[in-house]
Amino acid sequence: MIPKLKIKKNDTVRVISGRDRGKQGRVTQVFPQQGMVVVEGINIRTRHLRGGKGKQAGSKVQFAAPLKVSKVMVLCQNCNRLARVRSLASADGNKVRSCHRCQQPLVLATS
Repeated sequence: MIPKLKIKKNDTVRVISGRDRGKQGRVTQVFPQQGMVVVEGINIRTRHLRGGKGKQAGSKVQFAAPLKVSKVMVLCQNCNRLARVRSLASADGNKVRSCHRCQQPLVLATS
């Protein structure tokens, strides 16, 4: 069974613990089975690649490594604070993710 995460792709999140504490970014990938997310510009790692045969040079590649979901929190766009996510039924009967503090629906960043 795949666990249900309250953080979705394109959410704006802030890191609440670890080396990158206080930084914020947009979620680019979600891995529900591992309970991890990839956040743009956060948890940057460097991979050193070996050169190939002949004159091909080696290189360094930087990438955003996955982070545990427990280390990030959603940033509410309405009250501009960290938010616990709750789901409420809207007027037409659909479930809507909302901020626990201001009860306004969470809007996904579009870009």
